[in-house]
Amino acid sequence: MPMASRMSAAQHLLVALENLHKAGIVHRDLNERNCMWGMVPIHNLDRSAKYEALGRPLKEPIPYANLQRQGELVGPMTVPERLRTEDFYLGDFGLAMKLDDPTLPRGHPPMEVCSPDRLHGKDPSLACDMWSYMVLFAELYLGFVPFKSWLDGGVMSGIVKCIGLAPEHWKDLYINPGGLDSWYDQSQTPDHNNDLASRIAYFRPEADPVEKKHVLPIMSRVFTYFPEERLTATQLLRDPSFRAIMDTYGC
Repeated sequence: MPMASRMSAAQHLLVALENLHKAGIVHRDLNERNCMWGMVPIHNLDRSAKYEALGRPLKEPIPYANLQRQGELVGPMTVPERLRTEDFYLGDFGLAMKLDDPTLPRGHPPMEVCSPDRLHGKDPSLACDMWSYMVLFAELYLGFVPFKSWLDGGVMSGIVKCIGLAPEHWKDLYINPGGLDSWYDQSQTPDHNNDLASRIAYFRPEADPVEKKHVLPIMSRVFTYFPEERLTATQLLRDPSFRAIMDTYGC
């Protein structure tokens, strides 16, 4: 997919998030499965024309199930590139909440996009959404999620390798089993071979050096452990480096 389309999607998603945040709503589940490309309308086509445009659905019987009627598993639809539009949408508000809501619905986004403060038991905030947004931005820009999740300790180990050690006072607050004391050991030396700058250089070796200098600060100003230090959606939309990247790709 062209980088211009990817960056257009990143901008559309950020505008949607800004509108949500201005209404005092935290999405809480910002991940790639809840983001959708627009599609050319086909509702006016008959069934044969729809099959021609999309292909027939892949089906197979549900095995080993005692059903009154034979059930089928139906594969998800794959939208051909020619039917994709440049519109990009945010959906699934099942975990969304108002900032002033005294009740806290259970649940959090997938681990790979969940902010480290949420992984340490902190309450949801607009800043948590911004962390998840920047993971998606990084995936759109780099082609890969920025934090390795296959390391011992999972995605939190990937975060520590990339942006540095977690706050020492967070120790023992990790909400999942398998937490590592090394995440908080301030005596360790940062791993410059796996930091944000290195990952940008590795995944986008062809990118213009000036462009890389714009990408690094916007990622760094959102990928921070402290929610109060992260850029808001409005601040990021107005950020000169973000604007420079969007201008580069005609967004």
